[in-house]
Amino acid sequence: MFKTLLSLGALLSLAGAACGQTIRYGLKAGVSLARQTDFDVTGMRNKVGATAGLMADAMLSEKLSLHPELLFSQKGQRFEGSGPGGYTYSYVFRSNYLDLPVLLRLKLSSFFAEAGPQAGYLLSAKGTETRSSSSIPTPVSTTYSSTEGLRRLDVGFVVGVGYQLRERWELGARYNGGILGTNSYNTTQRRNSVFQFQAGYLFGGE
Repeated sequence: MFKTLLSLGALLSLAGAACGQTIRYGLKAGVSLARQTDFDVTGMRNKVGATAGLMADAMLSEKLSLHPELLFSQKGQRFEGSGPGGYTYSYVFRSNYLDLPVLLRLKLSSFFAEAGPQAGYLLSAKGTETRSSSSIPTPVSTTYSSTEGLRRLDVGFVVGVGYQLRERWELGARYNGGILGTNSYNTTQRRNSVFQFQAGYLFGGE
């Protein structure tokens, strides 16, 4: 990951020098709605999480810029259901990633569209299962924390749109889709599927 960051910094410096533009850096944060595809379970719900990190923006032309980010992203899934005898259950799977999207931004006045590849590294994972019934009114929860059986490297893509306020503040919405399965084995290839809503601030500019 450290080598990746060094390579990204060098790429930004070359892009900025070639175009005679100053590279701008900033911060961003937001919320995410996550689930996993290819997981056929009744009662599937979006899991709400957070995302936050750093971004940079290097103009390649008047309307096009290279826009990489380094983000902490919460992903996973959630589902719940019920059965006879007052039986209820819920399951929440939380996975924390360090994501590195490298995007191209097309700027049209104050609006922008962005797209590009993304690499992610799984930092941690935790699952919580909760069950209750009429005979056991007090919910019983079981929690485990392990990345065993999970693929550490996640590769995917990002597409999104946004709006810039006075060249500094920005608001955006994007979709983050996984290409590789989250499991390290091949029986069931569940993929991350995440909608993100973010606000950011770029230093410099007018």
